[in-house]
Amino acid sequence: MAQAIDMSAIEQALSGFTIPPQPEILQHIQQQLDADEPNIKRIATLINLDIGIAGFTLKVVNSAFFGLRRKITSVEHACKFLGVNRVLKLVRSVLLRFTLAEGQNDKFSLKLWASALHTANIAMTLAKHFNFSQDIQDDCYSLGLFHNAGIALIHQQVDNYERTLQHGLQQGRGYSEIEEQYFQTCHEVLGYLIAESWSLTPELCNVIAYHHSPALMLESDSELEKQLFALLKLAEHFSGESRQLFEISLDPEWEQYKSAMLEVLDIEPLQLPELAELLHRQHISTVYSV
Repeated sequence: MAQAIDMSAIEQALSGFTIPPQPEILQHIQQQLDADEPNIKRIATLINLDIGIAGFTLKVVNSAFFGLRRKITSVEHACKFLGVNRVLKLVRSVLLRFTLAEGQNDKFSLKLWASALHTANIAMTLAKHFNFSQDIQDDCYSLGLFHNAGIALIHQQVDNYERTLQHGLQQGRGYSEIEEQYFQTCHEVLGYLIAESWSLTPELCNVIAYHHSPALMLESDSELEKQLFALLKLAEHFSGESRQLFEISLDPEWEQYKSAMLEVLDIEPLQLPELAELLHRQHISTVYSV
């Protein structure tokens, strides 16, 4: 497992920022799951209390990424067909997007969530292609949506976030260095706190906490952490995340560590165009099609 988060870094990161609490709906669903006999009807009813959440959940479930042969017509049907735990992971990701994106209709916020969804879809599709377990596939989707949640939080509460990061990144500086200088926090630590508060697994929390620290993550003694990290960074590369968000054509992290990241996944650099073609057949755009 990657090294523990420095508590002093957490105290500094939290100064002036509020972590959105896990919605009650997730707490109530978890209570049902912890019961001796979870009530699927009750869980579906809880999700259906918010039409927007229920509708978006069904939209994702019925998308090409899940590859279902028959259409899921209700939340209860989804719980029975996919399993309640899978639906809970999906609802958690959807709720995070709704919670942090609420009232944020500016251009950068829209870009941020479109990019997160793009990365999440790529990560899940790649995990499925590599025959990772269903749990890892679902975790990749959550990771894609959650990994930049800290950016959304900072952007909500400071001025000129996009311009400041764009200028610093163009100078070759790292995300955390820029954020700590100008905003006295960093999105990795805030993202970790959000993920922990929203009951993501320890492995997901750690990857979010260090997703801009390749040297640390690649030395983790947890194979799962390294796999999730490598899948996330490969998905970021294919989605062109830095280009989408900050118009940065080169990603120094990817260029420096791509060999080690690909080694974790047991693939060669020459296979990247083939993987891009696989994604294109799934109607997922990549930097290779630009």
